[in-house]
Amino acid sequence: MKTKTALITQNKELALEVRMLQMLDVSVHGSINTLKDEGFNIVLFDTEHIDISDAQFYLSKLRKRFQRLPVILIVRAGYLESINRDWFFDDFIVFPFRKGELGARIDRLIGAEIELKDSVIKVGNIILEPEKYSVIVNNEKVVLTYKEFELLKLLMENKGMVFTRQELLSQIWGVEYIGGTRTVDVHIRRLRIKLGNEFNNIIETIRNVGYKCKE
Repeated sequence: MKTKTALITQNKELALEVRMLQMLDVSVHGSINTLKDEGFNIVLFDTEHIDISDAQFYLSKLRKRFQRLPVILIVRAGYLESINRDWFFDDFIVFPFRKGELGARIDRLIGAEIELKDSVIKVGNIILEPEKYSVIVNNEKVVLTYKEFELLKLLMENKGMVFTRQELLSQIWGVEYIGGTRTVDVHIRRLRIKLGNEFNNIIETIRNVGYKCKE
């Protein structure tokens, strides 16, 4: 089965080269705004037509929309020193590619993603097991409601990333939810209480914006 791949680029030469890889089923998009969830396995993000200093902003948007979907950053050799590993990507590659390099990197990330689906998420002494809907804090099980669990899971999966209240509301409660963002604040407060005094500050409030899970 071919790897369903989203390629974000305006470079026709790059698009042609990626499409020549028989292992990939490639969908080309001119920008992040045209990208929809079509069951992709991986995203290739070309930085050629953006200011490299804006890459973190766009990668953050990608991660929020597609969460754990692997992202490979495509850069030109002259911009290698500008890349920051704190940005929200899993690997990077220099274009033009060396023969077989892109395919090898995609294979590695797809394999790692399959393993991650069955793995636990750990931040400090907080362990979250998605398959079991289980949260362990300091070796003791913490009982959460479904929404509390999903909220904590989203934040822990994307530690360091800031989510607005509206983004959390849309992703956890759904876009059709008619309640206000106050619902998010209430659930965050309950989560902090259940995590206990030692760990309640792991969910950080970003004033006038929203919340993030500390790294």
